[in-house]
Amino acid sequence: MMNENKSKEFSMDKLPWFYKLILKIPGTDFLESAGGIFWGIIVPIFMSLDVYLTLFLLVFFPFPINVVLIATIPITILLIFIKIILERFINWWNSVFGKSRFEWNVEKAVQEYVSLLKKKKEEKNEQ
Repeated sequence: MMNENKSKEFSMDKLPWFYKLILKIPGTDFLESAGGIFWGIIVPIFMSLDVYLTLFLLVFFPFPINVVLIATIPITILLIFIKIILERFINWWNSVFGKSRFEWNVEKAVQEYVSLLKKKKEEKNEQ
């Protein structure tokens, strides 16, 4: 049987150092909340430009340097996506399994609803 009093929420202080390091990557706030326009238009354009940039780096730089330059672009993109996925997972986990910050008070809500219905009925009767 599960203990419901115990919170299973992720705390940023208790994460391993690797996850803390990934979460410190700057400049991903726009990407976290980006919608379909970003993923449907901007990302395909960026990927096609990445192909041309890779070909340019491959042709115009000597062997050891071009491999390092070519590898930095996908590694950077991978780290950004890992950060976004990690933050989304932590937010999802905390919202589903974490401590609820909203108190359900059904009796109070029903009383407020009934009082609003009475007010509306009184206003209708006055007219």
